[in-house]
Amino acid sequence: MVRTIFLTGATGFVGSNLTCELLKQGYKLKLLIRDQKISADERLEKSLSYLFDTPEEYKSARNKIEIINGDITCSNLGIAPAVLKELSSEIDLVFHNAALITFDESSRESLERQNIIGTKNVLDFTLKLKQPNFHYVSTAYVCGQEDSAFREDDLDIGQKFNNPYEETKFKAERLIHEYKEKFNIKVNIYRPSIIVGDSKTGKALNFMGVYSYIKAVYFMVELFREDIKKEGKRASIAGVSYKGDVLNIPLRIPGDINKTLNIIPIDYFTKAVTLNLKTTADSGNTYHIVNSAPPTLGELNNAICSIFNISGIRIVDKDVFSSMPMTEWEKFFIGSIHEVTPYLQRKEPVFYDSNTRKMLMNAEISCPQIIKELVAKLTSYYIKSIKVKR
Repeated sequence: MVRTIFLTGATGFVGSNLTCELLKQGYKLKLLIRDQKISADERLEKSLSYLFDTPEEYKSARNKIEIINGDITCSNLGIAPAVLKELSSEIDLVFHNAALITFDESSRESLERQNIIGTKNVLDFTLKLKQPNFHYVSTAYVCGQEDSAFREDDLDIGQKFNNPYEETKFKAERLIHEYKEKFNIKVNIYRPSIIVGDSKTGKALNFMGVYSYIKAVYFMVELFREDIKKEGKRASIAGVSYKGDVLNIPLRIPGDINKTLNIIPIDYFTKAVTLNLKTTADSGNTYHIVNSAPPTLGELNNAICSIFNISGIRIVDKDVFSSMPMTEWEKFFIGSIHEVTPYLQRKEPVFYDSNTRKMLMNAEISCPQIIKELVAKLTSYYIKSIKVKR
């Protein structure tokens, strides 16, 4: 029975939510956190406390956590030999969640160091334990540019990748399978799709991926509304005006209106994972934790425009721009979301999730539909967060 979990990446978005859910489920946690400009303890509080309603609740939860100072890019995770020896008899399961998430090609070296070498170091650490049980958070997008079907037991199918993040997560998975075969360790792999904030509260620690689209729309709406209010020239030059109380922003975005974006809320992911820890922690399976009915890009765009009370933003085929070049504002918008543009145009595969379905069969856990009400919660929490930072 799993009682004590060693977790990496607890100060990130997914890691902080996993930490919170694991605490609710009664696990003892040992969190690998490195000191940076602020101490590991301060980093944990900054990333985890927002999930609790009061400071007192956070302090109570903090008492159930032990911080292990270390770094996944270091041999033995930078843990002192005496501490390492003690840990080897205390840990029931290693949960490797830490990863660098950026899609920029210029970050390839850092991505390889964090996501591949870091994973190797955590695997080597796991081998030192009396019960080498390893769980790993990957991504469904190790599928790369595959656009038909991708199963949970698929990995190396000759796919090309959209960015170095996908590629390094793929290589990390391949490394994990090599360790599994060579050292006969128990391995579970979780492949979430695009993770967004909590389905009930909209809470998120950072705003990456699909949020870049929301952020870019919000920036333009605020900019043009303020410009019109001050009788400036930006809006008129861009052809932006009010039609009744609706702000019309003529903007074309290259993409496929019928293309799906497989989005899941963070609470669905953490509940599915923690259920698996209770029921099939040593199954040795890979789990696609995905949305069986993902929204289309057109549906998401309509929801976002409705939330901001705007019109005029259209998803169009990229070939349109060969005869009618992009305006300066369209170039600005595309530049703001450049990391996710491949996901707006390329068809994504159907992610088969039979292992996850079987695991959740008798549980009251399902992926919430990504509809306007949920998008509104995510958007509202984002706006509230940036206003607080101002």
